[in-house]
Amino acid sequence: MLELLRDPVYIRYWLAVVVSFLGDAMTRITLIYVTAQLTGSPSMIAVVVFAQLLPQGALGAFAGPLIDRLPKRAVLVTADLTRSLVVGSMIFFTDSIWTLLALILLSGVGTAFFETARIAAVPTIVAGKSLPTAIALFQSTYQTIQLVGPAVGGLLLTFAGTGLVLAIDAATFGVSALLLGSLTVLRHVPSATGTREPYWRSLGTGIRGVLAIPSLRFVFVALIPATAVFGLFTTNFNAELLTVFDLPAAGYGFAQASLAVGSVLGALLGPMLIRRYRAPNTLLVVAIAAFGVALLLLAPTQWLWARVGIAAVLPWCLVAGLFASLYQVPAANTLLGDLPEHLRGRGVGLLNTTTYGLTLIGVAIGGVLAVGVGVAASVVIAGAALVLIAGALLLPYARVTRHTEEPV
Repeated sequence: MLELLRDPVYIRYWLAVVVSFLGDAMTRITLIYVTAQLTGSPSMIAVVVFAQLLPQGALGAFAGPLIDRLPKRAVLVTADLTRSLVVGSMIFFTDSIWTLLALILLSGVGTAFFETARIAAVPTIVAGKSLPTAIALFQSTYQTIQLVGPAVGGLLLTFAGTGLVLAIDAATFGVSALLLGSLTVLRHVPSATGTREPYWRSLGTGIRGVLAIPSLRFVFVALIPATAVFGLFTTNFNAELLTVFDLPAAGYGFAQASLAVGSVLGALLGPMLIRRYRAPNTLLVVAIAAFGVALLLLAPTQWLWARVGIAAVLPWCLVAGLFASLYQVPAANTLLGDLPEHLRGRGVGLLNTTTYGLTLIGVAIGGVLAVGVGVAASVVIAGAALVLIAGALLLPYARVTRHTEEPV
């Protein structure tokens, strides 16, 4: 990891992502706060959260062919500058929820292109260094910022107001654009047959090309149940803490911090496991099953909570965060390691559409199950289903896929 941070190209790329992620995390909580103040409606807050996620789910796959045709540096800088203008415009419309929604969607379009190009650029930036370590560093950075960003945003909201938070976010996009614009390594376009074919044909060719690779096909299949359950978990985790465990503000903060610490540990553990075990598909299945087991542990946690209180809740949050993060490392490593360079944009775009779409489906299912069987029961049921799917379906498929890839 230190080798990567000493690389002047990588450190500029990493810093650009850090400032961009930090601004995003601060703005996310600010927009939810503004919505609550304007409308007082939980339903409208849900609409805002949905609007923040929708563009990446809807547009990721469609951004892919363009990412493969254009220099990634140009895409990243354009997306950053566009988002800077859009977020800066929000300062003048904090009294109009519908205008804010339109701007949130427009900013999300920029994010869809930025994230697809950013992830597709990782193998080029790493340039022969450890890809799993690079993925883990980004993932742990992201999880840390998800903890720090909302806290910083909340403090700025309290003492400086909405306008300053939005102005800082707009500025972070400008800083990111400057850093990414200095990376000459990202100015080239992958050269491969078919890059100049018509857009829709290129989209179809890319999807078929990605899914024709056995290891990538397996990753997409494995992520279907894992991501849907992750969406359910993210929905009902907060409800569990606030309505079932009935944690006070301080306890809720400690629980969120425990989840974030677990997520960072999972991201850091991933590369060590990848280096030790040479069966990435099997490792992915085991990590997914472990995530399911972590959700099952909510049942004994509830029993212990009635007796020892928050001392039972915090370890469960830590374990859930660890395994919710861990399975993402082998998945991302296989995707970026096995994707041909000329298909990276389309492969990453397809992954973004799949994961964000399934996360939204999981969010919806989580809400329905929480009403029907209860918050805790919905999490436990999802965990049991994930363990069964991983053991009965994904593990045999992983072994078959491994055999088909072994040289004869």
